[in-house]
Amino acid sequence: MLPTHEFPGNYLYFISFAAALAFFAYSVGTRVAVFVTGRGDNRFDKLIERLVSLVPYLLGNARVARRRYWYSGVLHTMIWWGFLVLQVRTLNFLLKGFSTSISLEHLGGSYYDVLVRAPMDLFNILVIVGCLMAAYQRAFWKPARMSLNLDGWLILFFIAFLMVTDVFVNSFEIATDPHAGQAWSFLAYGLARVWDGIGMSRGTQQGFLDFWWYAHLYDFLLFLNYLPYSKHSHVLTVPFNILFRRVAPTGQLQPIRDFEHQERFGAGVVQDLTWKQMLDPYTCTECGRCEINCPAYLTGKELSPKRVMHDMRVSIEREVHKVQTPLFVWDALRAPAAGGNGHGNGHAAGGEVTLVEQVGFNPIWDCVTCGACQEQCPVFIEHIPALQDMRRFLTMNEANMPETAAQTLMQLEQRGHPWRGTPFTRTSWMEGLDVPAFDGTQEYLYWVGCSGALVDRNIPTTRAVARLLAEAGVSYGCLGDEESCTGDPARRLGNEYLYQTQAEALIGLLKAKGVRKIITNCPHCFNTMTNEYPDFDGEFEVIHHSSFLSRLLREGTLRPKHELPLAVTYHDSCYLGRHNGNYDGPRDIVDALPGAGRVEMPRNRANSFCCGAGGSHMWVEESKGKRINVARTEEAYSTGAQVVATACPFCIQMFEDGIPTVEPDEEKRIKTFDVAELLELTVIGPPDAPGAKAAAAIAAPVKDAE
Repeated sequence: MLPTHEFPGNYLYFISFAAALAFFAYSVGTRVAVFVTGRGDNRFDKLIERLVSLVPYLLGNARVARRRYWYSGVLHTMIWWGFLVLQVRTLNFLLKGFSTSISLEHLGGSYYDVLVRAPMDLFNILVIVGCLMAAYQRAFWKPARMSLNLDGWLILFFIAFLMVTDVFVNSFEIATDPHAGQAWSFLAYGLARVWDGIGMSRGTQQGFLDFWWYAHLYDFLLFLNYLPYSKHSHVLTVPFNILFRRVAPTGQLQPIRDFEHQERFGAGVVQDLTWKQMLDPYTCTECGRCEINCPAYLTGKELSPKRVMHDMRVSIEREVHKVQTPLFVWDALRAPAAGGNGHGNGHAAGGEVTLVEQVGFNPIWDCVTCGACQEQCPVFIEHIPALQDMRRFLTMNEANMPETAAQTLMQLEQRGHPWRGTPFTRTSWMEGLDVPAFDGTQEYLYWVGCSGALVDRNIPTTRAVARLLAEAGVSYGCLGDEESCTGDPARRLGNEYLYQTQAEALIGLLKAKGVRKIITNCPHCFNTMTNEYPDFDGEFEVIHHSSFLSRLLREGTLRPKHELPLAVTYHDSCYLGRHNGNYDGPRDIVDALPGAGRVEMPRNRANSFCCGAGGSHMWVEESKGKRINVARTEEAYSTGAQVVATACPFCIQMFEDGIPTVEPDEEKRIKTFDVAELLELTVIGPPDAPGAKAAAAIAAPVKDAE
């Protein structure tokens, strides 16, 4: 006999269950009430793809159980799968509390015994082992990336005790009411035999059944109601965060629509966030994977993606408190007593702290938008769009930005490009080359971009691509002086209005010229034209020069013939690799260089480390700590390579700047080249035109090989 099947247990059960569900609904409802005040965000497109993805990402734990985090992955998988499977027994427990006749155990009969009992006991064991592994990790291993606090221990206790009470409830049920089929519950059945073996009376067994039954019930109800207040609220939100994740490329930012009707731009207060951006902080597990892969954090800046999510949740909780009187709020979610987030962002104490004040000026501007945080996050949190919206607010509403950012935006407005003091024009790079003007009859427009035309170091790359296109007989042309900035720097600096002005003007020009296919030098131009221009009716077939040259090599229209006996390490540009998935094209070029050997840096491909120029940090000084480009240059040196190759003009410049810091001796310095420059050396030979000094540094080995 269960304690809830007779008075007063039946009333106690019903009242406890109803009260717990009511309070849970209240806790969730008050947060949802704040979510619905946020901006709209259509996350219901591609619904079939989203639903199917729940299998690997939710049920399969694919982004949690990665090789690098194998220990956490194993323990979390055991706990998570056990949690999911054991909901069958939880449902049976709750139904049986009302009446045995409506329980799954009764309705399923022998099928329940054979199909459910053994797996349930097995997962009881797996979850307990997983909890013990997690306890060891927290008590002894203590990974620096993890937030180790009482909250985590409470959650582990709730889960482990839920398993223990489940086993003991079942063992005493079997002992007090034995029937065929219960032996399938091998663990509980074995314990039941122990109770009988030690001579425990039926009355004592019934007393223990009552105790463990209520212990299990209240552990479950307390756990359920603690979750909305815990960092482990992801147990409730992760299915929705995965389902409504961004399915577009991560390099794409959403536009601001209807400027003339907007009173405020970006996200300065909680209500400026979208409902999905509010869901993200409640899904954050504080595992720290974002943090230990963030270039800004690792080089001593104030930005921590994990801390940003925590600060966003603190701000949202303030809004929640306006519509509820909380019975308890976990200390980790309480706002600091005086303004700001402890980052020293300069906001005065007193008054209500806004969202951007809570997150802090420097953390917002420290982000290089490399995407490492989002790539590593096991639950698809989108840090970059939130930070970019806060940057939009600071730039467009408060004109509050680093001085160099303000100067760059002024330069973009006045001259249509971000490079102050350049002595070059958009056609200077053409000197000595027969470069056709694009007139609509050619198949491809070769888009040079601001950096490729106006920065001394990048002109050799532009010329190399042009020479290779001519060598392969590609039908192409250039716009020359008619080129203008794509708007990417303005957008990443938070001036969405300037970006849209530049983008719409350029899209109009490209359409008027009859452009259909575009080859770009710069991954940032590639990302903007490919992923962001379609929002403004700019549909073009865009390919990065590394992908195009790789294709020409495969087709045999370009044939390397000069030896390049050097060790080459390739650096992945964030906006070519992580944001757009192009890892192999540039490597295919390096592998095709006769005599060259490719060596990888420790962090490569999706795990690559940013050069420090992303998010328009090409023009924004770093706030503190080691320079990101210096950290990446040190990693390149660790490979022993003589050449670091890349496929991005920004990366080239950042390495050129970082190398003298790492190696003061000019004779020992590693050389930096675009993959197109290296391919030019092996296909055509060293260039002899003015401005080709970059290639001279490695021309000697090529000539010697000839």
